[in-house]
Amino acid sequence: MATMSEQESQFLSVIRVWAALAWSDGVIVPAEAAAMRKVIGAAALTDEERATALSWLEHEVELDTDQLTGLTDQARLGIYRAAAQLAVVDLKIVDAERVFLRRLRRGLHLTEQQAAEIIAAIPDYGKTDSTS
Repeated sequence: MATMSEQESQFLSVIRVWAALAWSDGVIVPAEAAAMRKVIGAAALTDEERATALSWLEHEVELDTDQLTGLTDQARLGIYRAAAQLAVVDLKIVDAERVFLRRLRRGLHLTEQQAAEIIAAIPDYGKTDSTS
C-alpha cells in the first residue's frame, strides 16, 4: 500500500500526464489551460506541488509513464479517460494528441478495446475537428 507522500507524488504525476497531453501539439490553448487550472485548484496539493503543477502550463512537459506504476485498474482507466476528455476540450484533436493517447494507452497497459470504449463514451470526441 502506498504511503501518503507516495500517493501525493502519484497524483502530481497524473497531473503531469494531463499537462503533457495539453502540450502534445506544442501549445496549450486557453480551454486546455482553464481545464488544467480547475483540476490543479481542486486537487489536494501542497503549495509547492500546486506551484509545480501550475508551472507545467508555462513550460512544455513530455509524457513519462514511469511514475504511473502500481495503479489500480480503475485508476489507470480514469487517467486515460481524463486525458481523452482533455484532448477534446478545444473541440479539435490533432495527430499529436492521437499519438500521445496511443503512447499513454500503452504506458498504462490498457488494451485497444479498453481505450476504444472510453473514447466511445466521450460525447464530444466524435464531434471534433480532426486536423494535423
